[in-house]
Amino acid sequence: MNEKRPCRSLGPPPERASDLDGFPRDTLDTETDLWRVVRKGRGPWWFGSSMKGRFDLPEPHGTCYVAVDPLSALLETVGPERRGGAVSARFFEDRRIRRLHLPRSRSVADLRSRKAVGYGVTAEIGTIVPYELPQSWARKLHEAGAEGLGYWLRHDPARSEGYSLFDRHGERRHWKRGRERAISRKLLRELHEECGIEVLEIPRSDQLTVLDEE
Repeated sequence: MNEKRPCRSLGPPPERASDLDGFPRDTLDTETDLWRVVRKGRGPWWFGSSMKGRFDLPEPHGTCYVAVDPLSALLETVGPERRGGAVSARFFEDRRIRRLHLPRSRSVADLRSRKAVGYGVTAEIGTIVPYELPQSWARKLHEAGAEGLGYWLRHDPARSEGYSLFDRHGERRHWKRGRERAISRKLLRELHEECGIEVLEIPRSDQLTVLDEE
């Protein structure tokens, strides 16, 4: 038995960005529907540098995360909030979903490609915590000219696709923002039926039974 099997297989990126010149690429075009869940009233095209996200870039650059379907976008948002197969309805009250399109096509590094293995990338890059290694890969691939990354989303076992887009830090106010939509009952029903995650309403005071202490 290989005693090293429990060790992670994802290593650090090469020191020279030029060593990634042949890394597999994918073109994300302007016709592709992209989905993002955001707080009510906030713009969707925010490129953050908090270093709390998997592929965050440090300032002056930033990263914006999107999914290719609404349920996947919701799963990525709900994932850390899930408790025993349920999430509070209150969680969705001030959140909205937007369908977005890029203003121009982008060349993204394809972390889903088997050819990425030859450069040292494994599927762990989309699941491993903490985020230091994925962030180091994001920085190096950005240096190599990638305008984003295509990868498998962490919280969807069906291996849905997500993209982390690179740009300068801050909000792109001039990009089309898409229509702000409430999280629909249909989408929440899909969350329950397809993912087994139940949305629980907070009971009103008149629905509670108060037990006297003995």
